[in-house]
Formats: sequence, C-alpha cells, structure tokens
Amino acid sequence: MSKTLLKTSLLLTMLLGLVAAGCAGPSRFGNIEQTLAQEVGRMTYEEALDRWGEPTSLDKGGQLFTALWERQRSAGMVTERLYLTFDNQAQVMRSYRYYSKPFAD
Repeated sequence: MSKTLLKTSLLLTMLLGLVAAGCAGPSRFGNIEQTLAQEVGRMTYEEALDRWGEPTSLDKGGQLFTALWERQRSAGMVTERLYLTFDNQAQVMRSYRYYSKPFAD
C-alpha cells in the first residue's frame, strides 16, 4: 500500500469517527425520549414553552395544534425535531414525535 493511500485511508477513518461521535452527542432537548411518554395527557403548552422556548413553527387545526421545535447540534450536522401535539381547548399534550437525523436538510 502506498503512503498516499495509507494517509487517505487514515484521514477518512478519522473523519468518520468524528462524524459518529458528533451524531452520538447529547440531545439539545435533554433526555426527551425517556420523559415524553410520561408527559402525554399532562404537559401543557405553557410548560413546553417554559422548557424549550418558542417553537420553530405552529400548525393550527380545528381541534388540535402541533408545535415544532428544531435544534442543530454537532456543528449543524445533526438536526433534531420535536413535534408536540396539543388540544386547542385545554392545551394539554396529546402526542409527540422526536427525530434526530444526521446531515438533515
């Protein structure tokens, strides 16, 4: 194996290791997946605002609305998206979705 090929191989291995370490870093939302299931039917929209601040976007429907919080980590290489759906009347969380994707759009 030539020295150039060996150096290139080593560099690629190091870069992949850095990407993997960044993807495995801590969530900007905390231990979200461990706690959200317990919060369904209990967490209010106001509590969510206190915890994560203003959402990135709101999608309002007739009976429910969904708030999206989006965070970047690992120098923008990982996008985390937290969707919480609340009922309009009591403003209590009815469901959630959480995604963490490397190299997100």
